Amino acid sequence: MNLPADSREPIQPAGQATEPTAEDIATAYHEAGHAVVALALGRAVEKLSIVRNSLRLGAVNFGSRRTGRRQDYFETEAMILLAGIVSESRVTGKLNWSGAGQDMLQLERMISMRVDKEKAAERLQRRLFDKTEHLLSQSEIWAAVEKIAQNLLQHRSLSGRAARHLFDEANK
Repeated sequence: MNLPADSREPIQPAGQATEPTAEDIATAYHEAGHAVVALALGRAVEKLSIVRNSLRLGAVNFGSRRTGRRQDYFETEAMILLAGIVSESRVTGKLNWSGAGQDMLQLERMISMRVDKEKAAERLQRRLFDKTEHLLSQSEIWAAVEKIAQNLLQHRSLSGRAARHLFDEANK
């Protein structure tokens, strides 16, 4: 089928990357935030991607093994879930609750299993959010988020090994 000339997509020369969109940047920081908080809290990362599919704009696959100091499992998982929206908001200046919908739904389920009163759940979520903001505000942790996000923007996906290397490099 032939399209009118004005409706065709411009052809990108081979090897020449396009500028990342605002959505790409937000997604890269969102996924990098998940990965960095996971690594900081001793959770293994297998792969990160900002290649969109029908369900999401990006993803982080976590490994089952844990490293480093022992943490409260609930708190670790909750902070990893919150790290995406917190990291994204540091770059965009706003909290994208709808963009973090899957993360927030999973967090709400976890919290509802821990506390049964709505006010207590709100307080717990606020405390976990504050702890996640505090962790990501540390200069070496934020440097790792920036390194990983920039690499994601360049390559669209990273292995867990590459993410760990960038994390360790930023935390020297």
